[in-house]
Amino acid sequence: MSGACTTLVDDGVIRGVIATVDCQTRAYAQGGYIALTSGSPVFQALLTALLSIFVALIGYRMLFARGDTRLSDAPWIALRIGLILALVTSWSTFQTLVFDVADRAPVEIAAIASAPLQGSSGSSLAARPVDGLQAAYEELTQTAIAYGRVAGQDAKSYSSPQAAAAEAVGLATGVLFFSSAGVISASKLTIGVLTAVGPLFIVLALIEATRGLFVGWVRAMVAAALTTLVTWLLVVLMLTVLDPWLTTLADQRRGQALDPQTAISAAALIFVFGAGQMALTLGAIVMAMSFRLPTLGSSRDSDGRTAGATAARGDPTSALPQPSRAERLAYELQRDTAQSETRSRAAAMAAATSPGRQTSLVFEDRPRLGDTYRRPVVSARRVEAAR
Repeated sequence: MSGACTTLVDDGVIRGVIATVDCQTRAYAQGGYIALTSGSPVFQALLTALLSIFVALIGYRMLFARGDTRLSDAPWIALRIGLILALVTSWSTFQTLVFDVADRAPVEIAAIASAPLQGSSGSSLAARPVDGLQAAYEELTQTAIAYGRVAGQDAKSYSSPQAAAAEAVGLATGVLFFSSAGVISASKLTIGVLTAVGPLFIVLALIEATRGLFVGWVRAMVAAALTTLVTWLLVVLMLTVLDPWLTTLADQRRGQALDPQTAISAAALIFVFGAGQMALTLGAIVMAMSFRLPTLGSSRDSDGRTAGATAARGDPTSALPQPSRAERLAYELQRDTAQSETRSRAAAMAAATSPGRQTSLVFEDRPRLGDTYRRPVVSARRVEAAR
C-alpha cells in the first residue's frame, strides 16, 4: 500500500473501502501505463511493426486501387495515427481523454443528475452519499446486534420475531455493502486494470484484423463507467428512501422499544434496491455492447452496403468475391464505350435513310475494352452522292 493511501485505514468499512480502492487504482493505472509505454522494449517494437504494416497496407491499397481507400482519406488517416501516438506516448493525454472520462465523469454526472434529491433532503444521508452509506451501514449493524441480543438463544431458530428481524437486518447489511461499495469498487478496479494495459489495445486499433480487440476494450471501459454511473444514482435514491426508516430504527434502539416489523421492512427495501442494482448493472453491460466502430468509407460505398445486406439475408451469392475499384472502373468505361457506339450506330442508320445521300454499311472488326473476344461491329461511311 502506498504512503498516500495508508491514512485511509480504519476510516469506516464503506468509506475506507471506496477511498482505498480509488487511491490504489489511480496509482496502479498510472504506474502500469508508464511501465508499459516507456520501460517495455517489446511494446516499442510492436508499435513500430504495426505502424509499418499499417502504412504499407495503405500504400498498397492506394497504388493498386484495392478496397475503398482514396487519396482524400489521407487527412483522416494522418489524424488517426497522430491520435494513437498521442495516447500511447503521453500519460497526461491518456489520463484526460480515457481514465478521467471513465473514472471521474460518471461520478460528476451522477452528482448533477441527483442534485434535486440531495438538495431537497437537507442534512439527510443523500446529501453526502459516501458518509451516508457509512452511517447506514453502521446503523444497520448496530440494529442487527440489538435484535440479536433481544432474541437471545433463539436467533438461529427463527422462533421469535426478534430473531427473524436480526437475521433480516444482518443480511441487509451485507446486501447494502455489496450493492453499493462493492459494485463501485469493482468497477473502479476494472477501469484501473484496463487503463494499465490500454496502450496495447489502442495500438491494435491500427490493423483491421486486430481492431476487434480494441472494440472489446472500449466496450469493457464503457460498461465499467456506466456501472459506476447507475450505481451512484441508485445509491442516492436508496439513501433518500431509507433515511426515515433508519432514523426510526435508531430511535427504537436508543429507547429499547424494538419493533421487528420496522426492521424487516427496512431490510426488504434494501433487498429491492439490491435487485435493482443487479438489473442496472446488466443494463449497463447491454448498453456498452452496442458500441460500434465506424468503418472508413462505409457511407460512400453503396456496393458494400448492398453486399452486406445480401449477406445478412443469407443469400448464397454473397460469398462471391466483390470486384475491386479498378475492376469497377473498367466496367464503367466499357459501359460508356458501348453506349457511345450505340448512339453512333443510331446516328449512322438515321443518316443512311435520309433522302439524297447514299450510305454503305461496312462490317469492321473493332476490339472492345474488357472483351475477351472480337465481334463484328457495324459502322457507317457516308458517301456523298454525285448529283
